[in-house]
Amino acid sequence: CSLLLCSFQQNKAAVRLREDMKKVVSQPLVKQKSLSYRKVFGVSLPDLQQQGLVKEGVPAVLWHMVEYLKETGLKQEGLFRVNGSVKVVEQLRLKLESGEEAELIKDGDVCSVASLLKLFLRELPDGVITSALHPKFMQLYQVHDSNEDVEKGIKGLLVQLPRAHYCLLKYLCCFLTQVAEHCEANRMTIMNLATVFGPNVFHVSSGLEGIKEQEIANKIMAKLLENYTAFFEAKEKKAAEEQVKIITVKVSKHLVFSMNM
Repeated sequence: CSLLLCSFQQNKAAVRLREDMKKVVSQPLVKQKSLSYRKVFGVSLPDLQQQGLVKEGVPAVLWHMVEYLKETGLKQEGLFRVNGSVKVVEQLRLKLESGEEAELIKDGDVCSVASLLKLFLRELPDGVITSALHPKFMQLYQVHDSNEDVEKGIKGLLVQLPRAHYCLLKYLCCFLTQVAEHCEANRMTIMNLATVFGPNVFHVSSGLEGIKEQEIANKIMAKLLENYTAFFEAKEKKAAEEQVKIITVKVSKHLVFSMNM
């Protein structure tokens, strides 16, 4: 009798196991996808946009890091120059790519999040400055002698950047100018920031040529931060003013027409 009971219980357990396996296999794909690995580092900007992983025109993961640093890190001495814990950086990265909602305040610290932000930029497949335009930026100081000509050259190249790359560069430079405004506390002047972010924004060559390119990249980065408004907002401000003029003219014509009726 005990043998029969034991056999019955084993069969019952086997049936239950098979039923459980069927439930797992038949789970909706959407639910399984939420548990899967979601790569956000090393993914091109167009792919991130296509997947809906953007916020206010920039990669959502970078947006969250910048917002965290704005709130907690602007006065951190050595911000972006002092590296964070390798272990914490990797843990944050894995958490962000596992589909979990990482709480940067709870799970990270200022230096580690700053290091993670730089890592994200370095791993962009085509860089912030695209490989197609990179050589043209590098030639600016070879072709032009005056600062005025160099700045004109930069403006001309910026408008050639793909929209996603331009938006990211503008957003990043805007944030870094805010960091520089607190340089008395964080010791990160525009030149210090340019030295740190030149290698992250421009993917330079290796070897001796790379050293030369890096010097140029840092100079361009410094100009972008020093003249942020002229490079990124002057054109938009002018366009807005032109739009106001057009509206004003239309309203004036409408009023004149109404008075003459």
